[in-house]
Amino acid sequence: MKRFIAGVVACVVILSGCSNATAIVEDGTQCNNNDTVTSMFVVVEKAARWFVVYHKDTKVMYAVSRGSSNLGNFTLLVNSDGTPMIWEE
Repeated sequence: MKRFIAGVVACVVILSGCSNATAIVEDGTQCNNNDTVTSMFVVVEKAARWFVVYHKDTKVMYAVSRGSSNLGNFTLLVNSDGTPMIWEE
């Protein structure tokens, strides 16, 4: 039974995998599938391998990877006390 459960969990992890989706800027930059959409995120800082975005409604900030092996991974940015960083203009 344990092997069966482990197999099911492994299949779910493998099938969920990573997507080719990329965070997009507010002005509607094109996604990988060439559809133009408006994003819920606003880019506030760009670098060669990552950029920083915030969610339009909550203002919570994230770092988004632009690396070839982890493209599009979001990481929550936190303050020193562990609370989420909030974008303040």
